[in-house]
Amino acid sequence: MFQFKKPNRPVTKVFIHCSASDNPDHDNVATMDAWHKANGWSGVGYHLFCRKSGEGEIGRPMNKTPAAQKGHNRGSIAICLHGLVEGKFTKAQTDWLIEVCFQINQAYGGKVTFHGHREVANKTCPVIDYTSILKLDNAGRLGDVRTKKGARIVDLGDLSNLEEPEANPSGRPMLVYGAQGIAVRFLQEELTQLGYPVGAIDSDFGGLLRTAVLAFQADNHLIEDGKVGDATYEALSEASPRVLSQARTSKTVAGLALDGSRIAQASMAQGLMGSTFTAGGVLAVLEENTGMVSRLARNVGVYEGILKSLGPWIGVVVVVGGVIVLLQAIKAGRARRDDARTGKTL
Repeated sequence: MFQFKKPNRPVTKVFIHCSASDNPDHDNVATMDAWHKANGWSGVGYHLFCRKSGEGEIGRPMNKTPAAQKGHNRGSIAICLHGLVEGKFTKAQTDWLIEVCFQINQAYGGKVTFHGHREVANKTCPVIDYTSILKLDNAGRLGDVRTKKGARIVDLGDLSNLEEPEANPSGRPMLVYGAQGIAVRFLQEELTQLGYPVGAIDSDFGGLLRTAVLAFQADNHLIEDGKVGDATYEALSEASPRVLSQARTSKTVAGLALDGSRIAQASMAQGLMGSTFTAGGVLAVLEENTGMVSRLARNVGVYEGILKSLGPWIGVVVVVGGVIVLLQAIKAGRARRDDARTGKTL
């Protein structure tokens, strides 16, 4: 039996759909998945699908934003019933729908609203009288409904898609790794403004841009496939610049080194080497001009032989070289720290 569990994303609305087919061969999530993938989508656009038998199937994972009703996907759950003609929907399907919606409503304390796809699109979907079935009020709040049979569910895993989608409804092209052109440039600029570094703005969909797209999709509860289609475009249009955590923005080079960053560790080791060279060069210059170091070191036998062999110019060269190494280490360390603080790298 179906047991609804709240996903880890905000939900305020539930949308009801129908699959636009009465063909028995289409009475399954797998067919809907094939329809959507043929249009370039990454997988099922709906979270739940109900067969004529009253058995439900799991579609898109509930914690992912649906790709079901353009402009109204975020903060929603999408449910689809197999069917096209109103008189051919079964009582088993409507009982299933009532039970599922009842559970969702209970989970959110009656604060979610229920709607048909036709309320936000120029479609007749769903063709059933869902407002009467669910006893919805004018605001879309669920009435006093509950079935006694429960809602059966057939978990077929993450298959995907239902209701046949419109062809490229956003008007923007599907972008994938390797794409080039002005659309890619716009995408690079959008992600950069939202705090997702993409490298150079060069109109080329390369590895850095794909990494940024994956990060954006993960942050916005989208299917993480690195492809930029309607759902990702919609999320981009509504997104705000991401806020980085205090733990990230306060990172230091030493902290990154302790966390296992090999770049930070190399930077610190390089800095230590530069400091050592600089100190050695300074000692050589002091020794040549004052003999002070020999007098101090004679008691412990440290540096004596080395210092005798170094003239003042060699000492100066060592000092300069050490300073250069040290400055480069500091520069590299700061760059690594800044990248971590801004989100360019972990």
